[in-house]
Amino acid sequence: MSVLRTVAASALAASALAVALPMPAHAADAGASAKPGKASAVTAELALDVTLLNAIKVPVNVALNKVESPAQRDGAMLTATVDGVDNGKPVNLVKAQVGKSVTKVDDKQATASVQLVGADVHVPGLPLTTLLGLDAMSTEVTCPVNGQPTAKVTSPVKLTVLGKSVTVGLNSPTHVDVPAIGTVDVEFSKKTVTSSTAAASALEVQVSINPLNLNVAKVDGKVTIAAVSCEKPVPAAAPATDTSATPSPSGTAPGTTGQNRTAPKESGEELAYTGSTGTAAMAAGGFTLLVAGGAAVWMTRRRRAAHARQR
Repeated sequence: MSVLRTVAASALAASALAVALPMPAHAADAGASAKPGKASAVTAELALDVTLLNAIKVPVNVALNKVESPAQRDGAMLTATVDGVDNGKPVNLVKAQVGKSVTKVDDKQATASVQLVGADVHVPGLPLTTLLGLDAMSTEVTCPVNGQPTAKVTSPVKLTVLGKSVTVGLNSPTHVDVPAIGTVDVEFSKKTVTSSTAAASALEVQVSINPLNLNVAKVDGKVTIAAVSCEKPVPAAAPATDTSATPSPSGTAPGTTGQNRTAPKESGEELAYTGSTGTAAMAAGGFTLLVAGGAAVWMTRRRRAAHARQR
């Protein structure tokens, strides 16, 4: 009996060791994105070609409050120095009471917005004439991870172009012709929305003027007011579930035990999956060792008893 106890104790110790071995954890990070979202916003942007009286062309590419997510910027003044214009003095291109660009990105959505209040937009060569004057205007785009992107533009109550009050149309650019100065085409609320992106601009203004002032012969280009865009985040794909395993008679997949099941979540906490197919095999090996040891002791005792009877 002492031999049997020794073998049994060894087998039980091996089984306990197998169960106590550390098991790999596979914690799923459900909040991570495979591809982060994007967002950008600019309160005002000027892309102009300025031709001086001596036929030299000077590019003017400047932006007010241009940001990309995640960021926010406030500003009310955009001043640039244009070579050869007004003897090198700074040119005030945009002046506003409020100019604000905001972009935000997280795992749920990407958003961008622009707010502009009391703005005057100028071009080189026309220091006393306002190219654009508007009281208030805003744009906003939203790209949710689950849902259709949206774009919204709030029109200005009042808009002037080269000093003339105009009403912008929704279907086509508004053309403004000012004698001895030039022409301006204003397109309002230009929006583009796809299944994953959205973009909008409150005003896009094509400029072609001949000021003949401050050494400026001609100004051509585009002025964009309150432009925003976004791209939705792409969530990480969930790990594929292996359905090829054939369930055992006990109702669980081969090589698994009840300890392999995921514990329920509490308080929003993500619990790690634990378990190993090697655990069941080691436990089974310990049980087999116990049975084999007991059988060996029983056979030895039987042979001894038979030998004693033969004497």
